[in-house]
Amino acid sequence: MLNPLIDEIFELILTKDTWMVHTLALQLQQQGAITTLDPQPERDLFKRNFLIMNALYQLQQQLQPAQHLMIASLQITLTDAAPHKSLQGVDPLRDYYLDWQNYETSRDEIEELLNDFWQRFAGNKKPRQALDSKAYSKLLQRWQLTKQCSLKDIQKRWRQLAMQHHPDKETGDTEKFKALKNEYEQLKASCSTVDN
Repeated sequence: MLNPLIDEIFELILTKDTWMVHTLALQLQQQGAITTLDPQPERDLFKRNFLIMNALYQLQQQLQPAQHLMIASLQITLTDAAPHKSLQGVDPLRDYYLDWQNYETSRDEIEELLNDFWQRFAGNKKPRQALDSKAYSKLLQRWQLTKQCSLKDIQKRWRQLAMQHHPDKETGDTEKFKALKNEYEQLKASCSTVDN
């Protein structure tokens, strides 16, 4: 199936050297090219990202061999240079987004994908040092959590805040999202030391 966003995205990537998925999403939304796709916020965000990534990978294939569209997690760049790797090779991410059956992913599957992503993301990072008792209490208060909260409560609150401030959302804020992610890691580290 030909993605209707391909032309819109191609015109956008011609206007500047580097894009990110969330900046493309915001621009497409402002132009009216993409609207709400699902009443559930998690599925709506997933579907928007799916359509954008699918369009990018279809466009990448269409532009070969004259141009190369580099698609990385935080960088999308169109160049005249030869690609670093052949599109014939195995690319699980490309294969996932080019399979239209994945567009109708269930809420549970989306949550599982996000959990898997964050687990792999956390596995590549050094463990955070726990906060002292006073800093931990202060951060819990700022996050509107009680001292008796569990790790599950912290995770639930993180998801609420992440959905609100994610850069792909209309109300998103990249710096606020990064700060919240850092606080989340501190809360998790501190919660595990309090629980033990």
